[in-house]
Amino acid sequence: MRYLLLSVLLTAWPSPAQAQGTDANIDAGAGADTNTDTDTDTDTVPPKVAVVVAGDPDETLRETAGFIENEAMLSGLRTPTDTALRDAMRGEPGTDDDGLQGLRSIRRGLGVDPRKDLDSYKRMGIIAGADALIVVHREGAIVLEVFDVSAAQFYEGALKFDESDSAQRRKFIESRAKQAQLRWSEPPPAPPPPPPPAAAQQVNAPKQPADESRAKHRMKKAWPYVVAGALLAGGVTYLIIDQRGTNDAGPPLLRFRPGAQ
Repeated sequence: MRYLLLSVLLTAWPSPAQAQGTDANIDAGAGADTNTDTDTDTDTVPPKVAVVVAGDPDETLRETAGFIENEAMLSGLRTPTDTALRDAMRGEPGTDDDGLQGLRSIRRGLGVDPRKDLDSYKRMGIIAGADALIVVHREGAIVLEVFDVSAAQFYEGALKFDESDSAQRRKFIESRAKQAQLRWSEPPPAPPPPPPPAAAQQVNAPKQPADESRAKHRMKKAWPYVVAGALLAGGVTYLIIDQRGTNDAGPPLLRFRPGAQ
């Protein structure tokens, strides 16, 4: 009976090779899971753009803006998800209860020259949450320009819609939108150094002797008395001179003579 029990225990006990194989399989599975998690962190978010019609939003400009917006989405760029907001930026008529009357008012205030309304374009870009704005307007022909929301400036160069194809427009918009997106991640410029204190600003001022400063201070306080004394002395002198110039006899004097009765 003892020999039978011992043989059963030896048969059920795993060998060292089997145990090593099991540990190797566990390590391999853990390594595969780690690689899978790492691959998902390499995705990047594409830039976000919004299309704005500047000037009178006639039917041709609105249709062109909608066409440009579709091309931007097909090239992988993001656009605002709110349809009413996109319509308001293109100049499409809307309702009073959509909460976009302020945005429509800003768009109506855009002039013929986009570079004179930089603050308005920046406000519209912030409302849309966009990295860049694609501005569609007329300069004889329909012209496209790209506005950097963070820098509040237009990029150099413009593209005429009728003289460009889809590939040229995508390249023109995408390159500028990516550059505008990178600007948000740049560190802000260092603030200017604070001005020196008032004491430090007067370090190079000429210094006056202490005695001279005290004398000037005393003179400022005593000058009324000096003037009054001078006037009084002048008046007394005048009276003395005036009295000597008259022929009137002076008051009698009583003289004492020794031995006189």
